[in-house]
Amino acid sequence: MDRDLASAVAAFRGVVALLKRAKTYETMGLAAGVRLDQPEAQVLVHLVDSGEPRRIGAIAQALQVESPHVTRTVTKLERQGLVERVRDPDDGRAWRIWLTAHGTEVAQVCNRVNLELFDSAMAGWPPEDRDALTRLLGKLSEDMSALLAERLDRHPAVKP
Repeated sequence: MDRDLASAVAAFRGVVALLKRAKTYETMGLAAGVRLDQPEAQVLVHLVDSGEPRRIGAIAQALQVESPHVTRTVTKLERQGLVERVRDPDDGRAWRIWLTAHGTEVAQVCNRVNLELFDSAMAGWPPEDRDALTRLLGKLSEDMSALLAERLDRHPAVKP
C-alpha cells in the first residue's frame, strides 16, 4: 500500500473522528437554541443547501443512508416544528419534506457554526492552500461517489 495514501486516509479519519468527538452537531443545535443529534442536523443542512423540498428517498440517497432512517429523523424534526410535509407538485400522491421558517433559521445557524469552525481552524492558511483543499475534497467526493455507486450497481445486496 502507498504510504502517502495511508497517511492521507489516516489524517482524514482523524478529522472525522475529531469532529464526532467534539459533538459538533450538538454545538450547532445549542447555537440555534434546539437539541439536535447528528442525523437531524444533517437532514436540516441538506434541505437548506438543496434549496427545495425533497422526497425522503432523495434525502436518503444524498446522505448515503437508508430511507427508514430518514423517515424516523423527519418525524422527530416534524415534532419539533423544524420541517413539514408538502405535496409533490410532480405527483400529487407523494410528499416532499421542507423546512419551516424556524427550521430554516436553525439550518442556517448550523451552517454558520460549521463554517466558523473550519474558518478558525484554517485561519493561518494561505488562500492557495484553502483553494487546493476545496478542489481536492470536491474531487475526492465526486470520485468516491462514482466508485461507490458503481460497486452498488455491481453488488446491489451490499449497502453503502
